[in-house]
Amino acid sequence: MGNLLVSSSPSKTVVHNNEVTVEEINKVVLGKLIVKHVGNEGTEDNERQAVLRQMLQRVITELEREKPEVWRNAELVIYDMYGNDYTVRAGKAENKFVVHLDGQDEIRLTCTDRSRSGFFGWFSSGRREKPKPIEAASTN
Repeated sequence: MGNLLVSSSPSKTVVHNNEVTVEEINKVVLGKLIVKHVGNEGTEDNERQAVLRQMLQRVITELEREKPEVWRNAELVIYDMYGNDYTVRAGKAENKFVVHLDGQDEIRLTCTDRSRSGFFGWFSSGRREKPKPIEAASTN
């Protein structure tokens, strides 16, 4: 992490300041990110570190809401309170998730794009439904 990386698609180019590629996004990977960018539990955190720790812990809590296959083919971008990004990529990164603070400084984890791979992926390629925030999906 800490390397400047540019990823591009036909429609846009995104610059990631802190990116790591893993086989699967899981609790161990996210725990290592906490230690690397924030420090061990019980250390004195400044406000940015405290919020980043809470964001990563929130993702750890939410991991089980998705099938493991999703996290083997995902991109997770975390924006801290100063707009710095921390990106974790697994597989082809077709399932995209963003973690950020909303207008009330609440942590939000949102799925911004879902993979349409699999047997029925080609069949439903016509009209796509807009992804919903995980919070909205869990209340139904």
